[in-house]
Amino acid sequence: MSSTQGTPAEAERDTASQRDAAHRRSAEPATILVVDDEPMARQMFTDMLEAKGFRVVSVARGEEVFSFLHEVDLVLLDAMLPGRDGWAICQEIKQRHDRMLPVIMVTARTAPEDVVRTFAVGADDYVAKPFHVAELTARIESRLRVHRAEVALKKAVQQTSELANQNYQLYEEARRTAEERSLLLRELDHRVRNNLSVIMGLVSMERNRVPPRPPEEALASLENRLRSFLLVHEALRRQNYDGVPVREIFEQLAQRLRNAWDADRRIRLHLDVERITLDEKHAFALALVLNELITNALRHAFPGGREGQLTIEFHRTDGTCRLDVSDDGIGIAAAQRTAVVGSGRSIIHALVKDELGGTIDTQSSSEGTRVRIEFPAA
Repeated sequence: MSSTQGTPAEAERDTASQRDAAHRRSAEPATILVVDDEPMARQMFTDMLEAKGFRVVSVARGEEVFSFLHEVDLVLLDAMLPGRDGWAICQEIKQRHDRMLPVIMVTARTAPEDVVRTFAVGADDYVAKPFHVAELTARIESRLRVHRAEVALKKAVQQTSELANQNYQLYEEARRTAEERSLLLRELDHRVRNNLSVIMGLVSMERNRVPPRPPEEALASLENRLRSFLLVHEALRRQNYDGVPVREIFEQLAQRLRNAWDADRRIRLHLDVERITLDEKHAFALALVLNELITNALRHAFPGGREGQLTIEFHRTDGTCRLDVSDDGIGIAAAQRTAVVGSGRSIIHALVKDELGGTIDTQSSSEGTRVRIEFPAA
């Protein structure tokens, strides 16, 4: 049969197959492939090698070699074969099949240039004809020892490489985990500090309020502000900290404050709020602002159990967010004649300016009040 030049992938599979076969046979008698076109020579090699405990496979033509490479541990190759000679066969074995498979050339041509050619094509050793049985056996056993050592070394290198790769992957996983944990701790620290800072600011504003309110009223106001804060936290958690849904926060906040002021029956609520999300910083500030605006409206715009409507609008257009909170109550001027607006307005101005980077505009008359807040969209 003629030899074929397979793809590199096929050659690699052939090589791996032969290495596995060699490893399985390492504790068994070695198998020698004898390649010689003379029947008597093949028989002589077979008898001699089997007497030494080897298994023998013999073929007459060089092209037949490639069908047996995965089964043998060493090739004993006659140099002077008809057709493709032994040097050409040896070169193909080494270049396209298995560089590690030992090949011993048997040749009557021992001139220096022939010896050089033998090693140049990749042969591991050569035996000159006529040869001594003891010498041939010694060379075969020597090459087999080297071959087994090479196979064992290659396997050890492969296992070491695989282990090193596994260790690297474990290291990378541990490093990523450590980085993620560190990032999480930094984020947690940042959130806690920010939240405490806001809470302390609210407490400080209430403490410095002039004139001071009764403790019960001050605590109730502070509780409402903190509950607004908590609404944003809960929404963040539900969204896996990926933005805060504005409409959801506004609906819950407005309804909770109406209930707290026992105004859910006499004060109608109208919401026109775009379904968008805001980042954490803007959401916290906006929730506190809305808490103050709704509280002021419920506290001052509808005195004496008066009925009315509270309208909340929020939209984002051309990079600007706009919040309008309006009522049809008695207006700020009248409200200030019956009650003090208190610290709510100062909190609103501080949040709008410092946290939102925005502006606030108030329009009021005897027919109601509208507060408009605009700030850059994140």
